[in-house]
Amino acid sequence: MNDLTQLKIPTVAGNILGEIETALCGVDATDLDALVAEIERAPRVFCLGAGRSGILLQAFCMRLNHLGVEAYMAGGLPCPPVAANDLILVASGSGETRSVTAILDQGRLAGARIALFTARRSRVGRIAADVTVVIPAPTALVNRDHAQNLQPMRTLFEQAFFLLSESIVCWLKIQKGVGEEDMAKRHANLE
Repeated sequence: MNDLTQLKIPTVAGNILGEIETALCGVDATDLDALVAEIERAPRVFCLGAGRSGILLQAFCMRLNHLGVEAYMAGGLPCPPVAANDLILVASGSGETRSVTAILDQGRLAGARIALFTARRSRVGRIAADVTVVIPAPTALVNRDHAQNLQPMRTLFEQAFFLLSESIVCWLKIQKGVGEEDMAKRHANLE
């Protein structure tokens, strides 16, 4: 695979699937269980992310609402104030996005708990997060000492995060006994 210009798109897609599988297999199941427990016990969930991670987090937030979880995008409209025992659910590949860490400081002062999806151990993971789920998705910008992936920038982290969040939704759906009809009733109808 030295000459990437000779790869065909189906081969590239196969390589990408392999990268995603490797990243997902590297996630600690105990950390995921702890994160799900935080979601289940939180009175409300506030989702926080920037850039593409934030966009994917919006999809997770929507699905949590479909399950009957009171979930909001932090900074969005409407968004009530965070309170003690609420959960701030963060997706940040670097774990150090300034806009995200500033908001987390405010949430921590209010007594909220913090769960973090990230690609590496970081300031947020070490200091602020109650639960950290590390998705091993190296990039040239972050993990120079680990194998690189074919995809640009944080794409691998974002893909693995999306699949994990959808897996959490499926697991919660089963555990809560929520049917498709129940979820559909909570789906937006002004589209």
